Amino acid sequence: MPQPLAAKQTLLAAMVLDGQIIDADLVMGAIDQWLAAAGSDPTTAWHKRQNTWEIEPWLELLPFTTRPDAVFDGLTKVKAFYGRDWTQRWERVLTAVAAVPDAAGIALLTSLARAHKDIADEHAWMQAILNRGTLESVLLYVDLFIERILGTEPHGADAWHVGRQLAKYAQSLPELKPHLRRRYETVGNGLGRTMLEHFFGEAASDEDLLAMVKKYAANSQAYDGQMARAVEAVAVDKVPVAEGSNSYSIYPAPVGSLRKALFDLLNGSPTEATIAKRCLEAIDKLRDEHGIAANDTRHPDVMSERPWPPDVEIS
Repeated sequence: MPQPLAAKQTLLAAMVLDGQIIDADLVMGAIDQWLAAAGSDPTTAWHKRQNTWEIEPWLELLPFTTRPDAVFDGLTKVKAFYGRDWTQRWERVLTAVAAVPDAAGIALLTSLARAHKDIADEHAWMQAILNRGTLESVLLYVDLFIERILGTEPHGADAWHVGRQLAKYAQSLPELKPHLRRRYETVGNGLGRTMLEHFFGEAASDEDLLAMVKKYAANSQAYDGQMARAVEAVAVDKVPVAEGSNSYSIYPAPVGSLRKALFDLLNGSPTEATIAKRCLEAIDKLRDEHGIAANDTRHPDVMSERPWPPDVEIS
């Protein structure tokens, strides 16, 4: 088409928005042409490096071509032109890749994070991945955070912030919790573990709390404020007084099976027993404050014929 590059880009963008797959060679050819023209004169190159508005629209077309992974080659070429002294962010390219649907989009996002993490800041990455709203996308972000591919910038998304974000998705993706618990059981000590424990502090299940007890015991780690938050997340239900409200009505949650499991751990290792006892005491305090759920018993396991609290005499 005997038209300027800008005109071709607008047409191709319209075709992509219409759901068509465009020719990767055509887009890569336009990028090569732009780079050749930009580098032909020092003054021209200097002006081109001032911003990215001419070339970035071409890059964001690549995920929707016959070769979506051509976006990696395109980014590599363009970033080399800008160089270290003219480093730019390419958040529009990240947004475009994040819009590629289904498994192909997840695979492309994963490769992009590993090859070109520097194209956007931490918050843009978190938003782009989590906003897909699928189980696969949430787990992708969790895995990239655990691997320290994301979550490394000094002012980026920290473990506490990510944990709170994950809690929101646990409500709409009930299958998420078992996946996160399995990751917690195998993760080493570090920010990945901390992030998952912050998640448990917002939305723990019985199984999550028991996994924390075992992890703490294995690391000879004492009961702390983080576990106390997980205990509260399990033992009480917080219901917003109105949609979108920050005020909650608090009700006791059923914890019969959890208390029995913790009571059984009193016969475990000394460290497990100590942590389990603290959890049981914390649950009892919450029950004193908010009441006892229907069908929950006062004793964790009356059939055991062991006293609770331990210092109570059985007459």
